[in-house]
Amino acid sequence: MFRASALVRLSRASLVRCVASLPLRALAARNRAFVPRPILPPVPVLARTFATERSPLEDKFTKDMAGEDVEAMMREIEEQQTGGSKSAKTFTPPPSNETPVGEASKHEFQTETQKILNIVASSLYTEKEVFVRELISNCSDAMEKLRHLQVGGTAITDPEAPLEVTIYTDDANRTLTIQDSGVGMSRDELVANLGRIGHSGSAEFIKKLTDMNQTQDRAAIIGQFGVGFYSAFMVGDKVTVYSRSAHEGSPGYVWESDGSGSYTIREAQNVARGTKIVIHLKTSCREFSDRKTIENIVKKYSNFVGVPIRLNGDIVNTVKALWMMSKDRVTDQEHEEFYQFIAKAYDKPFYRLHYSTDSPINVRALLYFPSQHMEKYGMGRLEPGVSLFCRKVLIQSKARGLLPEWLRFVKGVVDSEDLSLNISREMLQDSALVGKLSTVLTKRILKYLDDEAKRDKKKYEQWFQDFGTFLKEGACTDYKYKEDIAKLLRMESSNAEEELTSLDKYIERMKSGQNEIYYLCVPSRQLAQDSPYYEGFKTKGLEVLFLYSSVDEFVMSHLAEYKGKKMVSAEAAKIENDTTETSPESDKTTESLSDKQVDELTTWMRESLSDKLTTVRQTKRLVSSPAVIVDHESAAFRKMMKFMDPNRAAALPKQQLEINPKHPIIVKLHRAHLAQPNLAKAVAEQVLDNALVAAGLIDDSRAMLPRLSKLLELSLEIPHDIAPIESTQNFAKKTVE
Repeated sequence: MFRASALVRLSRASLVRCVASLPLRALAARNRAFVPRPILPPVPVLARTFATERSPLEDKFTKDMAGEDVEAMMREIEEQQTGGSKSAKTFTPPPSNETPVGEASKHEFQTETQKILNIVASSLYTEKEVFVRELISNCSDAMEKLRHLQVGGTAITDPEAPLEVTIYTDDANRTLTIQDSGVGMSRDELVANLGRIGHSGSAEFIKKLTDMNQTQDRAAIIGQFGVGFYSAFMVGDKVTVYSRSAHEGSPGYVWESDGSGSYTIREAQNVARGTKIVIHLKTSCREFSDRKTIENIVKKYSNFVGVPIRLNGDIVNTVKALWMMSKDRVTDQEHEEFYQFIAKAYDKPFYRLHYSTDSPINVRALLYFPSQHMEKYGMGRLEPGVSLFCRKVLIQSKARGLLPEWLRFVKGVVDSEDLSLNISREMLQDSALVGKLSTVLTKRILKYLDDEAKRDKKKYEQWFQDFGTFLKEGACTDYKYKEDIAKLLRMESSNAEEELTSLDKYIERMKSGQNEIYYLCVPSRQLAQDSPYYEGFKTKGLEVLFLYSSVDEFVMSHLAEYKGKKMVSAEAAKIENDTTETSPESDKTTESLSDKQVDELTTWMRESLSDKLTTVRQTKRLVSSPAVIVDHESAAFRKMMKFMDPNRAAALPKQQLEINPKHPIIVKLHRAHLAQPNLAKAVAEQVLDNALVAAGLIDDSRAMLPRLSKLLELSLEIPHDIAPIESTQNFAKKTVE
C-alpha cells in the first residue's frame, strides 16, 4: 500500500495516471446528476486510501491538493481509462455566427399543440434517445425536399453547399446541436410547422386522447402527425432553432421556446441554408452532450441515412445501405462486412437473399443465412435477427413478428415505405400490413432455399445439417407453410447410404401402387438396418426413410401427409413377409412351430408375463428377429414427457407382442416352457425386453442386467459327466478328430 508521503512527490500527471488505473463507478460531481465517472474521491479521502495512518506530511499534502481542479482531473482520468482521444474529449464546437436582429415576436402554442407537447415530453417515447433519430430523420427529409426543388429548376440559396447532417456535442455548456443543409423554413413555415401540428387531424387526435381509458397506451392509436421535432423537449429545457429557407433571397430566423406554452421568432443574420437546432439539455439528460453517447445512438438508428452525418467533424455513418442498391453493384466483400456489422457476427454468410418488390407491398430486403449458430450448443434461444427500417431509418431492431419464429436464424434488414407508424415510430399500427409483409418475406425465403437446393445439392445439404432443426420446428408449429417446409427437409434413406434425399425424390422412387411414405426413427443407420421393424420392408424392397433425431417423429406426425401420400411409421405399418426368405439362424434348421404349438406358447407367455403383456400372437413380418412390439406409444413422446417432469413419468403400459414361429429361440422356448419353466420364463422376459429395446421403450436398461447374468451363467453350465477340457488347443484337436 502506498503512503501519502509518496503521493506528495508525485506530479499531477503521475497522480492522474495512478488513479486512472482504478475501476469506473458512478460519482456525483459538484452540482451535477449522477453520471458514470472514474473513481476520484476528495483528496483527503484519497490520501487516507493510500496510507494506514495520518502524519503532518499527509496533512500538508491534503492542503496542497485541496485547490486542484477536481473536475478537470476527472476528465483527464476518464480519457485515459476509456482510451478515448484527447481531441475527441476536449472538442469545442465552432462559435455560433447567427446574430438575432430586430424585436422578437411572441406567440402562444395552439391548445392542441401544447397538449401534444406535454405528451411527447413526458410519456410518448419509451426511450429518450430516440429524439436523435427523430431529428435526424427530419434533417434527411429536409434535404430530400431540397433535391426535388433542384430537380424542378428552382433557384436556391448557396447551391454548392454539401447536403449533410452536422452534429456538435458540447459537454461544457450542456448543449447538443443538430444541423442540416436542407430546404429550411421561412417565418410562416416556422409558425406553421413548429407552432402548431403541421398535419390535419389535430383536433380529432386530441379528442381520442381525451376519450381513451387512462389505462390504455396513449401511443397505440396515434397516426402520423409529424411531431418528431417536439421530442427534443424530452431532453431539453430550452430549444433554439435557426432556419433559412432555401428559396433564393430568403432571410434567416431564430425560433426559441422552453416548451412552457409560448415561443418567440425574430429575424437573424448569418444563418446558413437549412435548419440548425440547439438543444439546451436538462441536468438529468446531460449524457446526450457526450460524443460517444450520440455516436452510439446515430449508429443504432440512423446509420443508413442517405446523407453524411458528421459528429464533431467526423463522419460516423460509414456503412452503406446495401439493400437500397442494385444487386450487381454490391461486392462479396461489402456483403461480408455488412453482414458482420448488422448481425454482430464474425463468420461469413452461407447464403444471402437480396430482394426487392413493389407489389403487393413495397419491400427492400437484404437477408443473410449464417454459417453457424450457437443454439445447437445449448447457448440459449436465438433472438429475431432481422431489423425493420422505413426509408433507411431504423424502426425496430430485432423485430418480432416480421418473420415466423422458426426463421429467427435469418439476419439482415427489411425496408418498406408502406409502413403505417404511430407517432413515435415505435409501434407498427397496421397489423394487417405487417402480416402481409411477413407473408411476402417468408414465401420468398422458402422459394430461395428451394432454388438453392436445386442449384447446388451438396452445398444445401451442408447448410441443412446445421440449420435443418429450424425448418423442422417450422414444420411442427407453422401449419400455413408446412407443405413448403416439407419440400426443404432432407434425410437418409434405406436406398442411399452416403447422401440425403428429399420427400419429392422418395415419391419419384415409390413402387407402383404404394400410397404411403415409410419412415423409421432410430439413433443410427446401423440400428435402423438391424431393426426388426425394417425386416419386412427390406424383404419387399420398399424404401424407408431413416430419421435419427427424436424431433423427427414429431415432424412426421405433424406433416401427416405430403402431396397426397400419408406418412406412416415403419413400426405401425402393416407389412407381412410373404416370401420364403429365412434368417441365418433359421438356416440351421427347417423346424417351425405348428399353429397348435404357437397357441400353446402364446397362451403360456401371456399368462407368465400377464403384468407386462396384453396380447401375444404370431407374425409373418419378421425374418431375423424372434419378436417385436406392435401398436405401442411413441418412444419420442414418452421421452419428452419424462424430460418435462421426471418425477411424474408414467409407468410403461402393458404391450402387444408378436413372435416369429420360425426363429430358433422361439422354437426352443416352446420346448423349454414344459421341461424347464423357470429358465423358459427368464428367456421369455428377455425376449420381451429385447423387443422393448428395439421399440425404444426401455426407460432404464440396467434393470435387465441381473437376468442377463443369470442366463449367461446357465448357458455356461457344463454337464458333470464331461471331463474338464485341459486346454483350448486339446479341445480343438478333439473337435477335429
